[in-house]
Amino acid sequence: MVEIHKTTCCYCGVGCGVLVKKNRDGRISVEGDPEHPSSKGMLCSKGMNLHYTVMDTSDRLLYPQMRWNRQAALQRVTWDTALERAAAVFKTFIDKYGPDSVGFYASGQCLTEEYYVVNKLIKGFIGSNNLDTNSRLCMSSAVVGYKMALGEDSVPCSYEDIELADCFLVAGANPAWNHPIVFRRMEAHKAANPRVKFIVVDPRRTDTARMADLHLQVKPGTDVVLLNAIAKGLISRGYIDEHFIKNHTEGFDSFRVKVAERDMREAAKICGISLHDIHQAVEYIGKSKGFISMWAMGFNQSVIGVNKNLALLNLHLITGHIGKPGSGPFSLTGQPNAMGGREVGGLSNLLPAHRNLADPQHRQEVADFWGVPSLNPKPGYTATEMFQALKDGRMKAIWIMCTNPLVSLPNVQLVEEALKAAKFVVVQDVSNRSDTLAFADLVLPAAAWGEKTGTMTNSERRVSYLNKFNEPVGEALPDSEIIVKFAHKMGFGHAFNYPHSAAIYDEHVYLTKGTNVDMSGLSHERLRTQGTLQWPVPAPQSEGTPRLFTDGQFFTTSRKAQIKTVPDDNQSEALSDDLPLVLTTGRIRDQWHTMTKTGRVNKLTQHLPKAFLEIHPADATERGIKESNIVVIQNGRGEVQVPAKITTDIRQGVVFLPMHWGKILQSNAARANNLTSDLIDPLSKEPDFKFAAVQVTKFSKPKEKIIVIGAGAAAYKFVTAHRQHNLTDEVHVFSKEPFAFYNRVMLPDYISGAMSWDKLLKMQDDERALVHLYEGISIEQIDRTKKTVTDSQGDTHSYDRLIIATGSRSALPRDYDTSLAGVFTMRTRQDADGLTNYLNQLVPTSAPRHVVVVGGGLLGLELAASLGEIGVKSTVIHRGSRLMNRQLDGTASSLLHEELTDRGIDVFYNDEVKYITGQQRVEGLRLTSGRVLTCDAVILTIGTTPNVEIARKSGLDVQRGIVVNAYLQTSDPAVFAIGEVAEFEGQLFGITAAAEEQAEALCAYLNGDVQSYYRPTLSMNILKMEGLGLCSLGMTEIPANGAGADFEEVIFSDKQKRFYKKCIIQGDKLVGAILFGDKSEFTEYKALIQHQTELSDKRLKLLRSGKSAPALKGKVVCSCNNVGDSNIREAIVAGCHDFQSLCQQTGAGTGCGSCKLEVKALLEEALVKA
Repeated sequence: MVEIHKTTCCYCGVGCGVLVKKNRDGRISVEGDPEHPSSKGMLCSKGMNLHYTVMDTSDRLLYPQMRWNRQAALQRVTWDTALERAAAVFKTFIDKYGPDSVGFYASGQCLTEEYYVVNKLIKGFIGSNNLDTNSRLCMSSAVVGYKMALGEDSVPCSYEDIELADCFLVAGANPAWNHPIVFRRMEAHKAANPRVKFIVVDPRRTDTARMADLHLQVKPGTDVVLLNAIAKGLISRGYIDEHFIKNHTEGFDSFRVKVAERDMREAAKICGISLHDIHQAVEYIGKSKGFISMWAMGFNQSVIGVNKNLALLNLHLITGHIGKPGSGPFSLTGQPNAMGGREVGGLSNLLPAHRNLADPQHRQEVADFWGVPSLNPKPGYTATEMFQALKDGRMKAIWIMCTNPLVSLPNVQLVEEALKAAKFVVVQDVSNRSDTLAFADLVLPAAAWGEKTGTMTNSERRVSYLNKFNEPVGEALPDSEIIVKFAHKMGFGHAFNYPHSAAIYDEHVYLTKGTNVDMSGLSHERLRTQGTLQWPVPAPQSEGTPRLFTDGQFFTTSRKAQIKTVPDDNQSEALSDDLPLVLTTGRIRDQWHTMTKTGRVNKLTQHLPKAFLEIHPADATERGIKESNIVVIQNGRGEVQVPAKITTDIRQGVVFLPMHWGKILQSNAARANNLTSDLIDPLSKEPDFKFAAVQVTKFSKPKEKIIVIGAGAAAYKFVTAHRQHNLTDEVHVFSKEPFAFYNRVMLPDYISGAMSWDKLLKMQDDERALVHLYEGISIEQIDRTKKTVTDSQGDTHSYDRLIIATGSRSALPRDYDTSLAGVFTMRTRQDADGLTNYLNQLVPTSAPRHVVVVGGGLLGLELAASLGEIGVKSTVIHRGSRLMNRQLDGTASSLLHEELTDRGIDVFYNDEVKYITGQQRVEGLRLTSGRVLTCDAVILTIGTTPNVEIARKSGLDVQRGIVVNAYLQTSDPAVFAIGEVAEFEGQLFGITAAAEEQAEALCAYLNGDVQSYYRPTLSMNILKMEGLGLCSLGMTEIPANGAGADFEEVIFSDKQKRFYKKCIIQGDKLVGAILFGDKSEFTEYKALIQHQTELSDKRLKLLRSGKSAPALKGKVVCSCNNVGDSNIREAIVAGCHDFQSLCQQTGAGTGCGSCKLEVKALLEEALVKA
């Protein structure tokens, strides 16, 4: 039986309806709700993967934790202990320093009920207005703009107006990426009605701008100049509604005079666009029958954000495009319940139901309702002010709910200083990934989406009910329940006796009765049973209000809208010769805020997995920057170090950084808010995220002398990778062997003659010229104090960086003698040549030469097969009960045994060598079972031992291997270890792939890329045996204790044909596979397991026998269906030139549709080149 729960997406303010399906095993899936009027069954890439954020609880906070002092570690405590401590500390500070010494910093992702109780607690009972939220960072400029122009924070129109409009002005927003379902509706409307005009105002050519009929690529900070120029054009050409202006507005005369002052040609020059384009915008808007403007952070996050909002609202007021079908200003809310938070008064200057804190009557109304004598008239600290107050000591304690200010606030160095200075920090969150936890004195685990009930209000004033479909993990509680419990501990229990969240909502909506935001006709029960409604909903029988101001009556005192004349100059920090570029920040398509949710969905992280800097080619050329070069972006507040993405999509003189990344392995080098200004709009107090003066330079690594000890796979990969980035460093490589840089994995083929020695050599002569290579010379001593090494010839060499890549040696048995001639190991060319020469020198007899291979692992079996190719009989002695028991399951081992038997290779199981017989050379051996074998030679392949002796002697931290961190650094920051000697997170990785991945990670780190670091290498094994396809990846058997860990096996088997395919799935991710008989899917399965990509709808296609889905090629374009840009280009080259056909053929754009514009751009680019 499948349960179906209706709910709402918890990401952006679009407020899409979601159907959650939960099967009898508790597994969930999501799909769009076709009955939801906002989204009509559609979901974006983030929404389509919501169930993965629910299924993955690996990062969840499970119980309260507390530290008794800042130096102590967090310890698990009970809820009573945690909340009693919080109450005691808050009471102490309030009694000693007053109520304004404490505050709450919350989030636009909180439910309305959660907002309401914390607002009531702090403002009604603690007696302070110190409640602000991260909505201050995204919507407060729009709030102030609406209030000043329309009288209240009220969005006039609805999504249904999209299909009625014939002109859109999208300014400072990229809905194609950030509000995708709104954009899908706009896109469909334009496709059905090509006459519809799109105007986009943005210094970047975003995916939204690609669809525009007119892209106004303005200089940052010139938006008011542009909008006033458009207004001037509308007025001068008679495209205004004089009747509406006269009867429903005030302030037009002074506005007309103001906008007439600036010549439009001058305005065009200031904005950096053509005069023709301004005139074109005037014509599009002026001739439209339905005009909608949409804007988001590009307007709001500005030191003149309110002025930008007012200038945009003026266009609607002078044309009368408000309160009518298909017309109106439409701010795109950034967070799912930012509007719900504003409804309850969840900012430091607001009261419930859009009441004003400054109004004595409003304060008393709320005080009477809450049963307190009065409310504090003093506005509380806003978001940025709150942290400044913590830093300078005015505030002592802060309670942070559902937000991560160490990534999201501007000038985060100040935030860090503030949290260090704070006397008490409470962090209430769902995830242990929040950067802010490092500063917490008290950590409270909150219930996540799907684990609680409540309401949210989206951008169009539509209130939705969120059903609970899962129990909270561990001891987590809903945020509202935590705050209510805290209120009881504070002694306010009489006012916080709520049996459930529905009671909180009832109190909230009752407080709205008679106001312009009247929701008294709503209840949880009505929303749950009847669906979503748009406020105001003043009575139970009301069907809501799709559109405001239809009668031309506004919420101002005069009932007329206010046309506000605002200055058009920018107040952002000035550019200079030292800081000549404008930095703007923003979101990318598949990530959300600080990635504590979306960062757990690997399908989403693949689209743009790293922070980057967009820079115009002219700015890059001027600075000697090439594509993917690491660049340093800096100003007086800090710096960021990320790869460059050179593109004409950004305006010259402007650079762009995504805002999602925080600390990476304790490095904040990718954190955009190191650079952003803490300048704020004087009215909205919203920070100036979109304009920071910076300089960009190419990362320049100081010239260093690097010594590499070892010349195997890890060393080779490091040297070649490093030389691709850096030709200035001195690189010295010491090879103990006389032969450096060859492929020892292929020694069995060298023995059989299938590969010549030249084919095994990796380094070509031109590559050798780039390093100082010392063949046959080993390093005998490391002096870390002097930073020198001493070689086997007694010479001393200094280093700046030392890389130990000494590999491993063959393990030797301790319980029998191996000194006889004819006993071999197999690690070096000398071993291979020695074996070949020995076998060739044997006196010919009638019986074939016979070699016993001890050890039934990869190397042993490959040697046995290679010997067979040159006519040498081989027998394998294996101590286990089956072959490759760590790499294969029983079925695959059995099939492999049959294959070896067919090849004439005998295998003895559960046996070991007791001793080797012979006088001068090997003649045979006796096994522990009593079996006696005659043979000509013995090859020992029983494992390897890491060569860590020199590291241990030098005093480095050595366990089984040399202990390293994710940057491959040892306990000495100047010394690194890679390859078989490196021990990372308690594991040794003895495969070539690991050596190469470690070398690449180290190379990236040394050359400035702190976002590239080593992650444990996927265990993978390919048996290289002519005519046999056999490989395994990751987990090959479900762990004995894995019964309850959501594991599944998918198996296809035809033993007669020796075909066997086994896939192990956990949490809809492929975690292991065995392929026997056909390993063509190896590459695709490897990528899926390595990236832990969620399988979703591709599961059956991937796991069924037969043709597999194409492997992802190139950069991810479609994260829904795992399609890369190279997949798309290949389809175009193959003749697929129709957009729809291209989507169907590749799968790109057939999921959420967010990537369609990228697909279209690739198609257009290819067709232009053709």
